[in-house]
Amino acid sequence: MPLIKVIPQIFSCRKLPVLANALIYLLIIIATSSCSVKKKAGATLVMQENYCEPPKYFIRSAIPDTLKSEEILAENLSLKKFFTDQDILIINSLGIAEDMKKLMSLKKDTTINGKLRKLEIGNKTSKVLLLAISDINSAAAELDCEGERVDQVGSYVDDINSTRNNRYTAASIVLGALTSISGVFIKAEGLNNVVTVAGGGLTGALGFLTLNPGGKKVKFNHRRNLLKDIWLQQNTDNHFSGWIWYMLSEKSFSNKGESSLMFNLKKRWIKYQFDNDEKQANSSVIFTEGGIYKADDLHDRASMINQLQAVIRSINQNLNNLMIEMEKAETTP
Repeated sequence: MPLIKVIPQIFSCRKLPVLANALIYLLIIIATSSCSVKKKAGATLVMQENYCEPPKYFIRSAIPDTLKSEEILAENLSLKKFFTDQDILIINSLGIAEDMKKLMSLKKDTTINGKLRKLEIGNKTSKVLLLAISDINSAAAELDCEGERVDQVGSYVDDINSTRNNRYTAASIVLGALTSISGVFIKAEGLNNVVTVAGGGLTGALGFLTLNPGGKKVKFNHRRNLLKDIWLQQNTDNHFSGWIWYMLSEKSFSNKGESSLMFNLKKRWIKYQFDNDEKQANSSVIFTEGGIYKADDLHDRASMINQLQAVIRSINQNLNNLMIEMEKAETTP
């Protein structure tokens, strides 16, 4: 018999001790409050739009989309004496290849005019390199800000889920205790069985809810989604500067030179964040403009943002090597 139909019969029974009535009342209150917790946990929270978007400034790559790395290297053979292939590709991407050729040709010019010309070219290339470093720092700062934003929301959801589970656990313990001692006060066998079954069912239900992986959900928006560009391998909305996108998409800048930095990053996401399930990844809210997030999705997004930030910061190593080689080329006879 359903509990809702038994409750009136329970309280109309005059033979029940007052204490038994109180215990059953408490059982019903706990059950009702547990339901209210569940409803509260199912509510959504609307998060504000992204406040991490940087100013609209980009260094534009000087490379036409149709020009391949082999063609670039072939057009700059005179620089191979001084620089590695990676260095030449970076020099060309920053639009200073012709300046570097002139600078190398002026190495032996000791005239005042030659020295002034070398100083002028040196100042120009230094400014371009500083802007490139600034571009890296800007992208990394945006990702750092966005990562902190996701972490804050993730921590909020974790706290809500932890509080919810604590309430369910406490309610389950109290219900279990009440159900166990109800037999002492309720002498009617049929009624005792109903209370025992109902209490056991509610205790089991509350225990199951503590294992529910869904928990609290939030509506989290990110119209500007850098992770989506990496996933699609397309810089369609120019979220990345042309130069950074070139560094991420050119195969020559990866360790083996077989695939680009962003392609390798995508493969790691599929393996570690989505358990090699690319179909699941394609349908993930992480690569959209936002939506309903569970706690695990938020933690995955934060981890992926940190990984992308690390890859972009690693471009500094390429620039550092280039600056060292430029100094050597200028000072070597």
